[in-house]
Amino acid sequence: MLSFIRRYLPAPERLAVLFLGIVIPLLIAGEIAEEVLAQERFAFEQPLMMWVHTHIGPAFTPFAVALHYIGSTPVAVVLSMLFAAWHYLRRHRSWAVFILLGTALPTAVMFVAKQFFNRARPEFWPRIIQETGASFPSGHSTFAAALATVVVLVYWQSPHRSLIIAAAAAFALLMGLSRIVLGVHYPTDVLVGWITGMSTVLGLHIVMYRRLPHA
Repeated sequence: MLSFIRRYLPAPERLAVLFLGIVIPLLIAGEIAEEVLAQERFAFEQPLMMWVHTHIGPAFTPFAVALHYIGSTPVAVVLSMLFAAWHYLRRHRSWAVFILLGTALPTAVMFVAKQFFNRARPEFWPRIIQETGASFPSGHSTFAAALATVVVLVYWQSPHRSLIIAAAAAFALLMGLSRIVLGVHYPTDVLVGWITGMSTVLGLHIVMYRRLPHA
């Protein structure tokens, strides 16, 4: 392990990416998952969701519905395949593989976690969007974070990197917020979805390219 760090992660900022992007988020996700498995309730979730429903929901609901369909499985698959095809046609075949794996692997992890934890959906108000699957973690948030992380890594050397990072982060954050606004996920579902998407993609990047971007 030490030789791996010395060889592939020599810069302190890369170690910061490793700990802040993978290790610490996974520890947080593990703590939340342990509580969910024990069927414990998080006291802050219902008050927070009711506040979001009252103060943000009325204005944001139409956008939340649009994001719901953008993050649905058929649309997510098409978006991922088009993104990968674009790079494949430009002879960036390694990136094409990374894009496909970077969106597929977090989705697979999320699907297995849903079956294992089988957390019930929140029922705090009548929902306009009906979801029948398990709640933990959020699939839409997982996909959004995975796609956002993939986009940032693929275009890391772009002169417009700051704008790309801001747009990708906004997409992931708004997708997560939309799940709370629609009342189909708890905040911890969204948080662990973000962690699953981001950390899985960063780990895949290390495996495929034996490096992390500078922080």
